[in-house]
Amino acid sequence: MNLYNRNDFVGALKIYLDMINTSYSYNLCYEIGRCYYKLMDMENAELYFTQSINLEDKKNPSYIFLGNIFSKKSNVQKAIEYWLEGYSYWPDDESLCLNLATSYFVKNMKFQSVYYYEKYLKYSKNQTSEYYNKIKNSIEKLQETSKDFYKKAKLAMEANDVNTAIEALTYANQNYPLDFDVNFLLGKIYHLQQNYEQAIIYLKQAYCLDRKSFDVLQLLSASFQAIGNNRSAYCCLKRIVQLVINNQSEYLSTIAALQKLEKSLVTTPYNIELAEKYYKENNYHFALFEYENMVILDGSCNEKYRNIIYKMKIFLNPEENVINECIKKGGFYYNSKDYKQANLYFSRVLSIATKNSYEYKLAKSRIMNV
Repeated sequence: MNLYNRNDFVGALKIYLDMINTSYSYNLCYEIGRCYYKLMDMENAELYFTQSINLEDKKNPSYIFLGNIFSKKSNVQKAIEYWLEGYSYWPDDESLCLNLATSYFVKNMKFQSVYYYEKYLKYSKNQTSEYYNKIKNSIEKLQETSKDFYKKAKLAMEANDVNTAIEALTYANQNYPLDFDVNFLLGKIYHLQQNYEQAIIYLKQAYCLDRKSFDVLQLLSASFQAIGNNRSAYCCLKRIVQLVINNQSEYLSTIAALQKLEKSLVTTPYNIELAEKYYKENNYHFALFEYENMVILDGSCNEKYRNIIYKMKIFLNPEENVINECIKKGGFYYNSKDYKQANLYFSRVLSIATKNSYEYKLAKSRIMNV
């Protein structure tokens, strides 16, 4: 490591390779991979990073380097997949967020691209740099434009000018696709116009932004039924059941709708091709929706697709897992009166968690002056 830190990668590699027969471990394979990476021998670097992951696939920085390697090969799909593996453990790594944002931009997937640009803005350590401010100003301009055109769309709807409303909302969505209200209203208008295919696109995006929206799921179910996709409609209603379980009227109404749909469900298996298509495109938001549908329709699929669903959930919301882990470990050291170590974990919670959340307040109360 001393040789590596002095940029003598050849010398470091020689010693590491001499150790391989006696100290074979994921960490040694990772260090060998790093040396090859620095020496621009990407073939051997990929080999050893992969071996490292085969030995230990949890919290392994080899994922980040493999993402870099596949990015250099112009294999954006694989690069994103490896970077997301790293992101699932280090969601506050600004370089990973930026890599994902730019890669999704290359794939013309603006929904995901903007999502990770915002993550970069949140976690960047240098929030005064020219580059940071350039991205910040760009995102703020997109948000402002989207809000302006959403207001125009609302005025157009009040004047019964549906076409103008659709044009304004489409432009708003093109600028800033992460606005729930824009996606929902656009989906609702297309549904009212009986353009159900278009309605489903925007309603699914709205669902990705708020997975507990009763209105979105209800409209999605109706849109799926209108095109004869009773299986997806049924799955939306099953999701609604969990939301209205404490509302007797809505609960009974949803159960009745489910029972009516059950009679029309055919015995053929759910179309897995759509789920796999989204997955291969790195569109994990939509892929998760389809894989969950498969499990809802066929409980026996649960074991088969459980790991895939879990993986996608971690890809899409790694902060929750990281926060819970840090709270747990921080609590252990706090109770052991090792406050210096506890502070490391609680400080990370403060950097990731939402300020009004229970976890943020708990971590803040446990930070000790040592």
